[in-house]
Amino acid sequence: MKKIMSLALAAVLCLGLLAGCGAAGEPENALTGADLAEHYKSAIEAGRTESDNADRPINVTGEEEEMGSYFWELLGFAPEDVDAFAVSLSLMNVQAYCVGLFKPVEGKAEAVVAGLENYIAGQQRGFESYLPDQGVIADNAILETLDDGTVIIVMSDGWDDVYAGITEAL
Repeated sequence: MKKIMSLALAAVLCLGLLAGCGAAGEPENALTGADLAEHYKSAIEAGRTESDNADRPINVTGEEEEMGSYFWELLGFAPEDVDAFAVSLSLMNVQAYCVGLFKPVEGKAEAVVAGLENYIAGQQRGFESYLPDQGVIADNAILETLDDGTVIIVMSDGWDDVYAGITEAL
């Protein structure tokens, strides 16, 4: 009888140890950092046309020379507000274009969303009378927070198809 009780207790302890492994509510194989940025980049590529992928580079570091600090000022938040991201945007004032995925650090989701909302509003104002066709694109921009906390922005021609392709690839 003591052996059975000892085995039963050992089994319960082993199950308890196994249940305690891993972070609650987070899959053990969750991507972080550079791997998540590359996953985001692949999802954006899957959602866009071949020509957009060829002509519009996707930034995953925020440190490329052509982007610099202007990149972050334009988006309205700081690089330390996100754990990972992939984004392609037009820095030219002749096109409303931004497609991106951002994983905010804990406690910074509101700052990231607010920055992107301000960015979209600026694009809407800027193209309102200057280039009305681009204003339509800015007016139809999609900005959402997905179930896993990823913030997605899609402001481009064919916004619905691009959004669907990206979210499907995620």
